[in-house]
Amino acid sequence: MTDALPFPAARSAGPVRRAADAALSRFTPTVTIAAYLFLFVPIAVLIVYSFNASRSTVVWTGFTLDWYREVLADRSLQRALWVSAVVAGASALLSTVIGTLTALVLARRTFRGRDGFSTLVLAPLVLPEIVLAVGFLVLMAAAGIPLGYFTLIAGHTLIAVPFTTLIVRAAAAALDRRLEEAAADLGADGRQTFFRVTLPLLLPAIVTAFLLAATLSFDNFVMSTFTSGVGTTTLPLRIYSMLKTGITPEINALGTLLVAANILVVVAVAGRHLKLLLKR
Repeated sequence: MTDALPFPAARSAGPVRRAADAALSRFTPTVTIAAYLFLFVPIAVLIVYSFNASRSTVVWTGFTLDWYREVLADRSLQRALWVSAVVAGASALLSTVIGTLTALVLARRTFRGRDGFSTLVLAPLVLPEIVLAVGFLVLMAAAGIPLGYFTLIAGHTLIAVPFTTLIVRAAAAALDRRLEEAAADLGADGRQTFFRVTLPLLLPAIVTAFLLAATLSFDNFVMSTFTSGVGTTTLPLRIYSMLKTGITPEINALGTLLVAANILVVVAVAGRHLKLLLKR
């Protein structure tokens, strides 16, 4: 008698579970669509109103390309864009090199204090960026280093190194060590093994780390606020100064151009990976 008690409960659990699965299958797409709308509708509104003939950002009066002409003719925006591009490229290159070497050390070497060193490298991920920016500014002031390109690049590198280290470290940990051992068995020394086996296998992760570091640098605002000097105003700082007078279609046009540039980069990278897959 007692053994028969669980069976009704088990039989009743079937319809309940099926109902829950059905509700979840309907609920999940709805939430996903709502999340994508929340993310992309503001971007769509920005793009649409970048073609608005009026200076108002809420009243549509007609179609025009004048705001794009103003953006392309604005010398201060061109200068800020150049500064952001130089800083992003230099800091991404430095952080990728430092992150790659650090990741290889953490993934391949065992030494005393490795866990503490790893925690120290990844500490900027959990510390508020404004704390890092203030501390970095105090250090530069104590060292007598003037604010400019050097401080911008160094500060952005400090922010990006933990990200590049994590990406390359994950790839290095998943790397098949037997390939390197096979290269050594065939007579390759350590340098040849690294440049002909290890580095090509890690190249996708390194490229990903570089692109992420460049994006973080290009969009950075907090660290740039504390480390930029005269003549080294980055694009985010320039946009923020423009926002103090109100949102104008010129800012919408600039945002649309940045969105288009990001899409082109994503398409180029995706096309590259697609070609590699087709060759295989």
